[in-house]
Amino acid sequence: MYQYLIAIIGLDCHDHVYIPQKVVHPVSPTMQVHVYPASPNNIHGMDAVQLNNQALTLDRRGDYAGAEKLHKQAVAIKESSFGLDSLQTAISLNALGEVQLKLGKLDDAEANLRKAVSIRNAHQFSSFDAAVSRENLAQVLEARGNLAEAKAVRMTGAPNAISCGNYACQGQTFTVDKLLLCSKCKSVLYCSKSCQGADWKSRHKPLCKQAK
Repeated sequence: MYQYLIAIIGLDCHDHVYIPQKVVHPVSPTMQVHVYPASPNNIHGMDAVQLNNQALTLDRRGDYAGAEKLHKQAVAIKESSFGLDSLQTAISLNALGEVQLKLGKLDDAEANLRKAVSIRNAHQFSSFDAAVSRENLAQVLEARGNLAEAKAVRMTGAPNAISCGNYACQGQTFTVDKLLLCSKCKSVLYCSKSCQGADWKSRHKPLCKQAK
């Protein structure tokens, strides 16, 4: 009989983790879980999950520097336990890149998100997680003023694996024909007018005004 280690993930985390084994104990459908067979590497992996969860708490409080430190530790553990190209590693790379974008560390954010995109594109190209990493990378490129490349990154998910450009949008992928394009910069795609308006106020407005 397998023994399992289960970690509950914060509800506002964008990442979904695929569960390869059957979970016997009932879990709320609103929660996301990591499930690991209890091997030595996976016990270390649990340490990384706990670090990620602590980092998400700091992120929500606005302590981005503290969150970055914990995400870096989680990446190091996962690279050692699961490998450089593991989907588990990609989860932490994506989270690290997100917080580095908030800190304005664009070089670091781009490097880590490119790694996350490469891993997720290779393993689960059409998934929501991969689409989110592509969108995160595109937002780094936007922050650099490179809206054309940002759009190209988003459109690699066409025709049916594109994430809405609003970070707070409900998690799912969309087909390109169902998305709205920012009429000015023509770089960011949205699933609705409400998402477009929310992103305009919270993030995109100053970046869009840089568009030539």
